[in-house]
Amino acid sequence: MTDASFQGASGRFALALSVLVLVGCETQQSTLMPSRNWVQAQARVVSHTVSAGGHSYVVDEIYSPSESNLEGIAPGPREHIWFTGDSLVGQSSITSDITEFLLPVYGNVTSIVEGPDQNLWITLYPPAIGRMAGNGHLTAFGLDRKLGIPSSIINGPARALWFIANGSPNRIVRTSLTGEMKAFGVPAGSAVQWLALGSDSNLWFTDIARNKIGRMTASGEIKEFSVPTPGAGVVGICQGPDEKLWFVEQNANKVGSITLSGSFHEYDIPTPSSGPVAIVAGPDGALWFTEESAGQIGRITTSGSVVELKLSADYARPYDITVGSDKNVWFTESQSSGIMGRVELHEVRHSEPVYSTITLSLGKSRPQLGLAEQLPLSISVQNLDHHVIKGHYPNTVYLTSTDPKQAALSQRSVDSSSVAVKVSYSGHYTNAVIGANADGGGRVYPSTILPSAPRDKKLPATGFGLTPGPNDTLWICLKDGKIASYAKDGSVHSYRATTSFAEEGCSILEGPDGNVWFTDYSNDRIGKISPEGQVTFYPLGDNASPSSMALGSDGALWFTEYFTSKIGRLTTDGQLKTYKAPQTPLDIVSGPDGNLWYNDDAGNVIRVTTGGKFRPIYHLYELSRLWVGYGNLWFYGPQSQQLYEMSTTGKILKQYSVPNNCLPFTVAFGPQKSAWYVDPGNHCLARMTLTGKFIVVPTYSQRNNPGLFADIVVGPGGDLWFTESGMRGLGWVDPGTM
Repeated sequence: MTDASFQGASGRFALALSVLVLVGCETQQSTLMPSRNWVQAQARVVSHTVSAGGHSYVVDEIYSPSESNLEGIAPGPREHIWFTGDSLVGQSSITSDITEFLLPVYGNVTSIVEGPDQNLWITLYPPAIGRMAGNGHLTAFGLDRKLGIPSSIINGPARALWFIANGSPNRIVRTSLTGEMKAFGVPAGSAVQWLALGSDSNLWFTDIARNKIGRMTASGEIKEFSVPTPGAGVVGICQGPDEKLWFVEQNANKVGSITLSGSFHEYDIPTPSSGPVAIVAGPDGALWFTEESAGQIGRITTSGSVVELKLSADYARPYDITVGSDKNVWFTESQSSGIMGRVELHEVRHSEPVYSTITLSLGKSRPQLGLAEQLPLSISVQNLDHHVIKGHYPNTVYLTSTDPKQAALSQRSVDSSSVAVKVSYSGHYTNAVIGANADGGGRVYPSTILPSAPRDKKLPATGFGLTPGPNDTLWICLKDGKIASYAKDGSVHSYRATTSFAEEGCSILEGPDGNVWFTDYSNDRIGKISPEGQVTFYPLGDNASPSSMALGSDGALWFTEYFTSKIGRLTTDGQLKTYKAPQTPLDIVSGPDGNLWYNDDAGNVIRVTTGGKFRPIYHLYELSRLWVGYGNLWFYGPQSQQLYEMSTTGKILKQYSVPNNCLPFTVAFGPQKSAWYVDPGNHCLARMTLTGKFIVVPTYSQRNNPGLFADIVVGPGGDLWFTESGMRGLGWVDPGTM
């Protein structure tokens, strides 16, 4: 097994008070100092009792101050539980006093662990590792962008932190407490999902693509064991109380164990298609695991007896799980607007917490930030039951903003039920986030986010296909047959590729070789363009008409041939192979399970292994378009005007009704656990949260050209970038302003 050393390279962060870019070939770090960007409150707790297996368990669901979708969770300093969400790290005491640090980065904080230095260590997107002190100060170590997105950080051998780098290929990375990193290769085609430290002092991991459990020594030597159930979908893994490693099988709906020598046992989960994700050894000698799809917490003994506890929150999607200092089981709910939970394993007295909150709300107007104007806000102080508190409230309220020009706003003393405030804002690039804190009471409350109109950059010609590329660039297919690159300094360069591109046939993406690859639908070929603009073509044969393309887990380019009804595979060194499809293929994507997925003109969703084996998974007569986001497959039904979220087993997890005036043409899954899409016909950009809330803003409605094709991606720094083929503009919007 070979390994590769590296030092942190580039990653862009949008800070609360400035912008930092981590660049260079040596490890670069920066301490990010939050300023009045924390939220503190006593949370609302909803408790219910669940009887299962002859026992009664009290399950608490704790509503944190923000509406962020929570992900990672771990015990940490001061006997608190620490958790992560969209651009935040939070802590909760066992009595549910919560502090949330709103980090000066846009993007997800995916996993967290207390390091051997008593600091919190987190994985971030955009790609970085963070070291966070208990006061919220964050030191970020940028990752080489080729490593991909980090996840599943744990304490491991050599007094170091270890994490997964989800690039192509995957790697397991060791980082010292000062940020020196070393990457270890895993077998080709792997998709490593979760790490755990075994009782043998080795790292153990799940490999969902190759259906294996792996063991790695501190020096990088790997041995893998095949899971007995084919296509099991192994995800979470932990060290059990019995010297075995325990893991969950998402596709097979099982919990499994493996001895240190490689012997397996598997146990069925009673609820079908429960979607297990994470697992932890409990203080009661059993294993506890999350069932994301079923909205349940499961418990399994080492002999295989399973009980399940149903959660009460609407759309509860339990994700990560841990054990706290109070010897209870704690978990996060990834799609339930800021809820985490606790299963009490001992008798606890309950009292409904009492707290107060400050809410900020806009007036009836919807300001378009670009001109100086008076922005009306109202402040009200409320109790737990959302009743306005009458009389004197003995804390001064300070308004704050993430816009450096507006950081010092007037303070207001709240001494009655409510106070009206007018705040002056100006400037096209206002960051448009206002927060408030009551000094002395130690409470900071959720921000009000103001929508702003997207901006655009002129292109040499109409553009449609769009992808992030090397060195924080964007690459765009232009209708006149050129490929354009947009650099972070705002410069645009274009290179001749062909005579013209058909709007429906230029799919473009960055390959694992550092080049940008694209389809040339009209000329039956695949092209690549180097960062310097050198173009090379690979012919496919007559009538191939390649339209959609994806990067497979095997490092090859997979594409659909419309007129020949084939799926093609092209390696970066030019080796071509095609497979006959049952129907005409349309869109192809790289699935979260390591397979390729596509939809056809008969309304089927088909799974294709990297070995070329086809299997129909789902059928919907009106099915249109196909995407991958947040570990699931997504598609659109134009007649019902619904976005569908589907697991890799073919189970429809949720349906979202989209607004009539803004329909999804192309979807990107970006920060804040939201689906973002463009509708070029209606000239709009929409954000949809995973609880079904929509924000719609116009793009270029003042122009008359309708524009029929569009693309949208998450670009450098987490901004949303999009094209509209009827215009010559490359549009972008800061997701923090929607």
